[in-house]
Amino acid sequence: MRTGRIKVLLSIAAVLFMCTMFNCNAQAKMNVTVSPAKLVQNAKKHPTVYDSSVAHCMALNEYTESMRKAGGGKLTFKKGTYRFQYSVCIPSNVTVVFEDGVVIENIFDTKAHIKPATAMWQLVPKNMTYKNKAIGKYNGTSNAKMIAKGKVVFDMKYIKGLSIVAVHCKNIEISGITFKGMNGNHYIEVNGAKNVKINKCKFNKAKKGSPQKAYVKEAINIDMADEITGGVGCTWAKQDKTPCVNIKVTNSVFQGMSRGVGTHNYSQTKKKKNIYHSKILIKGNTFKNLYDAGVYLMNWKNTKILNNRFIKNGKGNNLTSTNTGHAISGSGVKNITITGNHFKQIKKNPINFNGQENVGNGAGAYTRIYVYITKKEAEKMLDNTSEKCGNDPKFPGYDVVYFRNDGRRTKENAVGINFAKQKVNFNIE
Repeated sequence: MRTGRIKVLLSIAAVLFMCTMFNCNAQAKMNVTVSPAKLVQNAKKHPTVYDSSVAHCMALNEYTESMRKAGGGKLTFKKGTYRFQYSVCIPSNVTVVFEDGVVIENIFDTKAHIKPATAMWQLVPKNMTYKNKAIGKYNGTSNAKMIAKGKVVFDMKYIKGLSIVAVHCKNIEISGITFKGMNGNHYIEVNGAKNVKINKCKFNKAKKGSPQKAYVKEAINIDMADEITGGVGCTWAKQDKTPCVNIKVTNSVFQGMSRGVGTHNYSQTKKKKNIYHSKILIKGNTFKNLYDAGVYLMNWKNTKILNNRFIKNGKGNNLTSTNTGHAISGSGVKNITITGNHFKQIKKNPINFNGQENVGNGAGAYTRIYVYITKKEAEKMLDNTSEKCGNDPKFPGYDVVYFRNDGRRTKENAVGINFAKQKVNFNIE
């Protein structure tokens, strides 16, 4: 009997100890609210490395490093303009909240104590950025959020680079942010990432002339770290060809750049087996006044493109390539659903898929990729609408044209789909 009581008491003590430890860990997480003035004040505590160009980033990275050590936290930005000379890093279990009226401005001061970086934000622990090829797979930052409450602007000021780098990370949410000032790169680089949600964001026009010079550049790039294709430039990232999985881009607006969401180079294993990005959802978005495609796929499988509006895609595009000037285009397509979309004033036929190979970085390194669309998937595409759209010059009269088998643009390979006539033609004459 006495032994039983002792066991019960020990069990209760163990539970109390675990609860105490849990509460200590929970309490250790930091909640910090910042303003531009507060960041400058904190940065001045380090006079030997302080200058006005690096003040905001220096203080913010000090906070996020403290949050990393504490196991996470919440960082709230008060209204104001914040100037980023180099990357602010976000570690795991951190939520960043931007209050109404926050503006994050990119700057490029070559005389500053710390040189300008190519990215405004990196979803990576700061302490890992000093290590070469330190993070691979999905082992970087996890469970992090960037949430806008009201009007919040990330202004790249037409400086070449990236707004957000999401590489080798998982369980990420980016919501409500307006992006502007892109110049020849991307707003968001989603690379070797898993479970990423981008919702209710606005991606505004790129620098004038940049879509023509860099027409393959997407506002959101779905990519993987591959030395051969140059898929990522972060020194801390392993070039391990980790694909993206479960990426959701929803209820957002894209206007005035070259492409909305997409991939412009694909990867394969050493044995030339395709590596696919998978479970990509593009839903409820508007793609307007784009130089090229709203969505461009390369080696995507289990993809859903649902209930989007595509307006004036291919605007001003005079490129001779058959893959340009559509609303949805690409290759390496496998297990795809495209329904409920509306296409208006697309330069060519709204949807086009054919066999392709990498150009530029990675050209010739990998074998050609092809289009795998089933009869059932083709018939589902009849659940889309179009108005005042152009045609494929060789295969007119169809909203969708894709090419089976070896993917070459021949009548034998061609399949045409006409939305208005509710017809799928597997034998184009």
